[in-house]
Amino acid sequence: MKTQNGKSVLGLSLVTAMLLGSSAYAGKIITDADVNNIVLTKDKQFGFGGWNFENIDVRIVDVSDFSGNVGTFNTVTGVYTTMGADMSFESDIKNEADVIVGHLHGKDWPVGEPSGIKIINDDANVKVPKPVNCIMTSSYLGDLDDSGTTFYLDSATPKPVLCSSPFQTHKRFKINMLPSTVEGIAPGSYGKPVDLVFNLDPTDASTESVRYQVLQKINNYTDVRLDGYKMEVLDANGAKNAALTLSIGEGEDTTNDPATNIWSDDELANFSHGLWGPIDTHFTTPGFFDEVRAYYPAALADPQTISYAGDMVGGNYQDIFGNWLPSIWAPVGIFHDDDNNPETDGALRAFWGVPPGAAEGTLPAWHKGFVDNWAEPTTAELIGWTGALYEEETIEDVLNLGLNYIVEVGENAKLGNSFTLRVTPHVALDQTVPIYVDIDAPTDYPFSKGIVGILPEPRFTVGDTLTVGVADHDLNTDPAKAETVTVKVANDAGVSQSVVLTETDVDTSRFSAEVLTGDNGIAASQGTVITVTYVDERYGAEDAVETLTASTTAVAADTPPAELPVYIPSSSGGGCTYNPNSKNFDITFLFMMALGLLYPFRRRFLK
Repeated sequence: MKTQNGKSVLGLSLVTAMLLGSSAYAGKIITDADVNNIVLTKDKQFGFGGWNFENIDVRIVDVSDFSGNVGTFNTVTGVYTTMGADMSFESDIKNEADVIVGHLHGKDWPVGEPSGIKIINDDANVKVPKPVNCIMTSSYLGDLDDSGTTFYLDSATPKPVLCSSPFQTHKRFKINMLPSTVEGIAPGSYGKPVDLVFNLDPTDASTESVRYQVLQKINNYTDVRLDGYKMEVLDANGAKNAALTLSIGEGEDTTNDPATNIWSDDELANFSHGLWGPIDTHFTTPGFFDEVRAYYPAALADPQTISYAGDMVGGNYQDIFGNWLPSIWAPVGIFHDDDNNPETDGALRAFWGVPPGAAEGTLPAWHKGFVDNWAEPTTAELIGWTGALYEEETIEDVLNLGLNYIVEVGENAKLGNSFTLRVTPHVALDQTVPIYVDIDAPTDYPFSKGIVGILPEPRFTVGDTLTVGVADHDLNTDPAKAETVTVKVANDAGVSQSVVLTETDVDTSRFSAEVLTGDNGIAASQGTVITVTYVDERYGAEDAVETLTASTTAVAADTPPAELPVYIPSSSGGGCTYNPNSKNFDITFLFMMALGLLYPFRRRFLK
């Protein structure tokens, strides 16, 4: 038996080893996983043996660079290099010409382990009507009871994710379809395939068919817009075979009378529910972009083919971004680690782009989601979103299409002891580049440009102690040391003093000091304007110099509210002096600064 590149599917020694420890099953994919007696071996993949590696290279990588290889994975035994929290993996999928057409991902260690796909047979805890067998990612379980205890690979008792594991436990493997799949392909046409081959028991003579749910995502890393896909199942000779079929669950839920569908139309090929989806049993809030699912209405073209090509259905994905985006055009978002767990996905707070319904020619900006009517965040919100629990990164889920389908595997003697799952992208006719692509979101926003503040503001009582503050990421040159910066504080009579501001703690990027007013400090009487001036010497990518100011005005203690002056600066320079007519400043920022609520902006590089 051969794969599409002519190599033998499986060495005899591996077949023998797998069969010695398992019963013979018709149509069942080989695996070393026994869900009734789970035994884990350190640094060896659980659920190994069913995925054929003849067109696969499994690489152990550093999380900061997925292009290299810092370890090994034995494709005969499933044993891999001991891994740490700075390591991950990537399985390269090749075509007949030995060209890499896809990257397969699971989760970084310790959540997931190479190779990225495992096979589970006979999981009796799966709820009817879904199959008790599945093809899924090689992940491990997180916190199951809100105790904070996880069962990842770095725990004392790792527990692998199974077909029946709870919702959102990283069950799906991801195939990144690469530019090589669309090279030379005209818009409006199907591209080149990505193949996954699976090994069946070659000695089994039974004729019983076996069903597998495939827990999979296909992701657009092709560098062009797509508008659909084709999923096929082929026998060992690369042909369609009546003993091997696909299903989308139509009429297969026999728990109802009459039988209903296992999945609704909007669940067969849809984008992230957290971005497009309603409140339901799993989600307490609607999706960030819409409460309506965005999906492709997949259908069976024949018993071995699921396909769709055309416009997206439901939700406002296409209104905001156009059809299925490639990774090179993925929008940027600000994410909040709302459960304080870096291993889980953060909550999206804002995206850089243009909301639906905006007038033609509208420029991109930060926007909150549809629940907030696409409002632009205030400066205070943006600054508040620059802490250890926030990060600016690509909204990767706009690239990822989640698939739900079943493969039914019949008598292996009729199939050739293996079968292939083949996915092929469809190139969209419209390849318009989104407007936000040419107008980058601010990086390290807003700390690449310093911010200065003074409190109380816009007025203070003579004799008050003022708090002067600066927030500037550029000043934080030593993350292990509380550093200083000098600013000038002056009254409008020309009397000034240099004030040294000290970083509030190591690695915070915020600096503050107190300044006395009146007889014991800088001279002030009713009507005196006191201004703090900070010269930002490293502002933005061009290292420009900019002078920033903030001011406050002295009043007598018994000044009636109606007589309190409001100071509106006439100078430029991006200071944060209060202006009641400005939408670019929120006085909350000053209280946040005084209370030490500003944090440095942490960014993460994505694979």
